[in-house]
Amino acid sequence: MEPFEYVVAMTSLILGLAMAQILNGIADMVSNYSRIKFSFSHTVMIVILFMVTLQDWWYSYQYSKHIEVWTFPTLMAILSFPIILFLEVRLLFPTGTRSQELDMDVYFYQNYRWIYTLFVITILISIAQNMYFSGYTLIEEIPLFIYAGVYLIFIFADFKNKLYHDVFMVAQLFVWLSFMILDPTTL
Repeated sequence: MEPFEYVVAMTSLILGLAMAQILNGIADMVSNYSRIKFSFSHTVMIVILFMVTLQDWWYSYQYSKHIEVWTFPTLMAILSFPIILFLEVRLLFPTGTRSQELDMDVYFYQNYRWIYTLFVITILISIAQNMYFSGYTLIEEIPLFIYAGVYLIFIFADFKNKLYHDVFMVAQLFVWLSFMILDPTTL
């Protein structure tokens, strides 16, 4: 077994857990459809994280070409994105003492800062990985810095207005769909 195959097995396992969390969360919400109060922003964030999970799984194959020597720090750098992504997905759905939560609006707006913070961390990890492993320049990463900056504005300005979050989620969804459709290396 090649080192890449060994590493990608662990990456796929963590991303598979994230995907299972998304699918379980959706199934739980659908099974309680008549009692759940859905949230537009929360629902769009689920779709976005679904796409990010798929995109990371797909993109991780690029590392077979970009990384020649596999070390433990390289492994940890590669695993950091799926680990943070899993934590973000886990926070997206009520579990534990909040597992009976039925109002997704309330749940999302009480937790959006943590969810957004983890998303910023994934963006920063992505920037570092793009530059270090894939050879992108700092200039090429400016759109991701802007993306992270918008998230930081939402985190620190403490926007409570649902319309702002809804517009932000729709804009992100549009960006992710455009990225996935227009960039042939994405899928």
